[in-house]
This record gives sequence, C-alpha cells and structure tokens, in this order.
Amino acid sequence: MSQTPSRRRLPLAIVAITILTLAGVGALYAVVMPASSDATEPEPAKADGPIVEALPYEPHTWGDADAPVEILEFSSYTCGHCGHFHQDTFPVLKERYIDTGKARLVLVDFPLDNVAGAVSLVTHCAPPEVGRKLSEIFYADQQAWMTRTPAESIAGIARLGGMAPEDVDACLTNEDLYQSILDGRSLADARYDISGTPTFVINGEILRGAHDAEEMSAVIDAALEQAGE
Repeated sequence: MSQTPSRRRLPLAIVAITILTLAGVGALYAVVMPASSDATEPEPAKADGPIVEALPYEPHTWGDADAPVEILEFSSYTCGHCGHFHQDTFPVLKERYIDTGKARLVLVDFPLDNVAGAVSLVTHCAPPEVGRKLSEIFYADQQAWMTRTPAESIAGIARLGGMAPEDVDACLTNEDLYQSILDGRSLADARYDISGTPTFVINGEILRGAHDAEEMSAVIDAALEQAGE
C-alpha cells in the first residue's frame, strides 16, 4: 500500500507540469507555484451525497452506471499496489461483475506525486474512451514506463492514444485541469480520510490497501445481497 505524504491533506497549489527536450532527452519538470491569495480550500463533499457527482472532473468508469454495486478506487499511477490491482485483480472483477452488469468501477485520481499527476492529466485530456484506454495502459505497463525517462514514456504512450505532441504539451501545462484533480483528491481525503493507495469503497464499505480478487469478491457479493441481487 503506497502511503500518502506525511501531511495527508497536501496544501492545494497550482502545479504546472511541462515537458522539455534537452539534447534529445526528455525531462519532466514539476514547477510548484504558490496558490493565489484568493484561493480557497474546496468544500468537502456532503456526507450523504455521491462523491462522484461532487468531483470537479469526469472520472474514468468501467461498467453500467445503473449497476447495483459501485466500486470507488482511489489510486495513483505511480503506486505499485495500484498497478498490481489493475494487472491481476481488476480483470477478474471485470469478468465477474462489471461485464455482467452487477458492478461499475469509478477511478478517482489520487496522485501521490507530480509524475502521477502528469499521467492523470494525460488521461483526462484525451477523449473519454481514449483516456480510459490510456489509463489501462499506464497501469498495465507501469514497471516499463516508470523505469525509463518519465517524460518520454508519458508522451510516447499519449501519442499511441492519438495525441499530437503539441496536444501533450498543452495538456501538461493545463493548470485548471491539474487543480481540478487536486481538488478531487482533497474531496476524497475529506470524505474517506485516505491514508494510502489503493483505497476502495464498495457501496460505502471502505477497503484500505491491496486485496486479491477473492477478498474483494466477498465484499462485492455481500453488497449485491444487501441490494437484493
């Protein structure tokens, strides 16, 4: 389980992420600038309201929106356990529950660092279907792209999704979108007191850390029974 930094609720800031090419080698730079003087902390989502509707951006989802079970996944693209979930556990849950209309999964970005934030940006700049596929690729190939130069790898995967180089550059300097992702992270932390990734909420029941397919299936089955399915 990847831990959040020592201060769980990181101060909100406008983070500009740019890709610069020097001598043919891509380098990822994260420039953190102080928030403007009139910036305010986002209001926490209401305790009795769906957090998905409160998010300031459209999350990636898999499955039927009317499925009786909702699986919220709070995840960071640089979190090893998150990568293992998508590589090993998610395919099983997808076959058992998502493809059969019993559950849907909602991925709520919870970036633990600026590299994860850059990946989040890229997946949300692309059209929804492409962005969701890019999300799957970043998790499936996590070890590969994280062990190379992050900037080159992120941009390369984005181009595979059909994004032009200039679109990637524009995306990685989109301060408004990055702020929305940070605001969504704060909403998630305020609601569920997230201490690390991955964290799952299955019809209101919180599962912290890594769980295998059988452990998660047991919780999903209980939620289906409670929903009368």
